[in-house]
Amino acid sequence: MVDRLRVTELDFDTIKGNLRAFLQQQKEFSDYDFSGSGLSVLLDILAYNTHYNAYYLNMVANESFLDTSLLRESTVSHAKTLGYIPHSKKSPTATITLTANSSTTTAGTLTIPEGFSFLSDQIDGKSYNFVSLEEQIVSKINNSQYVFTNLEINEGQLITNEFPFVESSNPKQIFTLPEKNIDTTTLKVIVRPNIANTSSTVYSKVNDVLNVDGTSDVYFLQENRDGNYEIYFGNNSVGRKLNDGATISVTYLVTNGTDSNKANNFVQKSTLADSNGDSTNIVITPISAASGGSDKETVDSIKFSAPNQFTTQNRLVTKKDYETTILKEVPSIEAISVWGGEDNDPVVYGKIFISLKPRKNFFISETEKNRIVDNIIKPKSIIGIETELVDPSLTFILITTNVLFDNKKTAESEEAFKASIKNSIVEYNNTNLNRFDSNFSLSKLSKAIDETDRNSIIGSETSVRVQKRISPVIGTSSYTLDFGEKLKRGTTTDKLTTTQFSSPDSTGVVRNVELEETPFSSTGISRITIHDPGFGYTIAPEIIITGDGTGAKAIATVSGGEVTSVVITDRGKDYTNAQLTLSGGNGTGASLSVSVDSRNGTIRSIFFDDDGNRNIINDNAGSIDYDKGVIEINNINIRTVTASDGLIRLTIGAESGIIESTRNNIVAIDIEDPLSITTTLQSTNL
Repeated sequence: MVDRLRVTELDFDTIKGNLRAFLQQQKEFSDYDFSGSGLSVLLDILAYNTHYNAYYLNMVANESFLDTSLLRESTVSHAKTLGYIPHSKKSPTATITLTANSSTTTAGTLTIPEGFSFLSDQIDGKSYNFVSLEEQIVSKINNSQYVFTNLEINEGQLITNEFPFVESSNPKQIFTLPEKNIDTTTLKVIVRPNIANTSSTVYSKVNDVLNVDGTSDVYFLQENRDGNYEIYFGNNSVGRKLNDGATISVTYLVTNGTDSNKANNFVQKSTLADSNGDSTNIVITPISAASGGSDKETVDSIKFSAPNQFTTQNRLVTKKDYETTILKEVPSIEAISVWGGEDNDPVVYGKIFISLKPRKNFFISETEKNRIVDNIIKPKSIIGIETELVDPSLTFILITTNVLFDNKKTAESEEAFKASIKNSIVEYNNTNLNRFDSNFSLSKLSKAIDETDRNSIIGSETSVRVQKRISPVIGTSSYTLDFGEKLKRGTTTDKLTTTQFSSPDSTGVVRNVELEETPFSSTGISRITIHDPGFGYTIAPEIIITGDGTGAKAIATVSGGEVTSVVITDRGKDYTNAQLTLSGGNGTGASLSVSVDSRNGTIRSIFFDDDGNRNIINDNAGSIDYDKGVIEINNINIRTVTASDGLIRLTIGAESGIIESTRNNIVAIDIEDPLSITTTLQSTNL
């Protein structure tokens, strides 16, 4: 009996083997040698053709769905059915103040025309062209100068293309924009009915077809198969149809995107004359460096954003709506955290809080923040809900690990072994941290360290400290640092430390100052609570209090076989945690708990003199709330900062091995800081 062909096996060699086995079972080829015959070549061709078709059909099936598509043109097409248009390159925006000093005292006006160009300082050896996208007009101030305050300029070259519309050759009214690096947010479309007619109409891009009818002067935008952008027009049902013979003028920026972020310090490329024809002397003051530039949206980003954007239905109601819309409209954002005022600390009803983490080498200027709120959020959000953008707060983790290993089971040198352990820590950081809603777990980090080399590492002991960094403002004497995590009460050898800054002492002499923790020494137990009185007690059981303090004592009272009350006879001292157990009494079932006083510490400012003696400048320079994880610094006078980056680092122990990222807090290991990871090796074969 002849076997059927096994059509589910699509590997080339398997296909050929199946064809050969099939033919060998036919009586016409029962004695035929397939391996050395010309028929073997024909089998190769058949197998190749079958394999080719199978691969082709598999790829066709993949490209038929958004989730599995690989080609950009397929992904873009699927996204379009969900009403999603992938974002183009985005031009960064800088803000300047332009002051034009006039040579005369005659009243007048000065105009900065659309497309007026500026040249930035060099970034990596290259200067970038910036332009004004809108015409700006101001009047002379005090008969002496013209001032353009907070003037926004965008990086790129302003290009204008004109397209004649001939209905017979272009019935779909589609016009392809020739440049690929277009910032589509800068598109300006103007339509003239015909060449002879000088009147024109500015068309706007469709964002929501529910607001469009057959008389709306709108255009639609899409990306074509070649990666170019196309505009097209309505059909008199959804959007106005073009008149045959109309002329379409399209102006837009061609931009370098991310390359020109942080461009600053501009000079104008041409002169300006006022309405009187007088030339002006221009002075440009930078307000904020260029920010917000981004590259064209990737295929993976389109796959993620398109279905999420579809669910928002062009409105901002849920947390996911805000996240999806902002990530689409502001592609320079890497991560976003959104929370309602009811989840804020303190609670603020009627408000939405948003924190944005830009991609590496990006930053968000105040101008960009205002644009996000005014142009992206407000038009789609619920009336009466106020939005506040909050800067991310970074909590850095410092790792100290001691690794016990068998050096006979590894060929690596100690330095190479340390480097491998560091790579494991860096990989843990890249995978689990450095974004919103990410949590640090000491146990998982320890596991990652131990798995660096399962053969040679016997075990490891890892401890963590947390660090906040502040950029001090001269003249500001108070700072609040919220670690978002319970902090460890300091000891003589393990307590809050800071990097140095210069500050005057009590005599006015400027010293190299640092802050240190001075925990309260009077913290004792404050209350013992009876949760269950138990039964069968004939005498009072002994109360035993343990913890990290000393001296706490209490006496129980028994009545009717139950523990009815407890009297604290000595509160003890230096407790940050305490536990209570009962001994004796002949009964059972009593359950009691002990509470300690509020856990607070003080901060003092100190300096070391030439002889190495510690000198206290201010013994009340701040406080620590260990339970809330909040450090308050006050009454300090910072002149300069010792660190080259201008930051003061405050480092303290974490109470728990799990550090959570909440609201605008981001937990991360600064892999660029050599002090963030400290590794010591201990060999069993020294």
